[in-house]
Amino acid sequence: MKKQIFRRALLVLLALLTLCTLITCADVEKTGDWETATYVRDTEFGKGAKTVTVKVAADGQELTFTLHTDKENLEDALVEHNLIDGDSSEFGMYIKMVNGIIADYDTDKTYWAITKAGEATSGAKSTLISDGDQYEITKTVSEW
Repeated sequence: MKKQIFRRALLVLLALLTLCTLITCADVEKTGDWETATYVRDTEFGKGAKTVTVKVAADGQELTFTLHTDKENLEDALVEHNLIDGDSSEFGMYIKMVNGIIADYDTDKTYWAITKAGEATSGAKSTLISDGDQYEITKTVSEW
């Protein structure tokens, strides 16, 4: 009798833990822009001395990457973990892909806007990072 009660209590506990895990690990839906996404849940990368968070937003959904890095600028930290890709130039990368999601200005007038605390940055390469920084990368439709 005690074994049956213990087993039932253990099953209930495991069910509750599973439910809590599902609730706290919020996934984005793999629809729209997110169909091509590499990651669909908040993810942590690296082992560096600086910790930087990057919120990626597209098509009404968002997730957050936590990067531990020793890189000096945002572009290098994102490239280090294969989170961005694009066209390189002497000024840094023109980002066309973030987390597997493409923004193509020539096709649909979209681009990736990078902000820190709501303020635009001058570009990922020229954005020096410090421990605790928080950035947002948002797929944006141009008004031009």
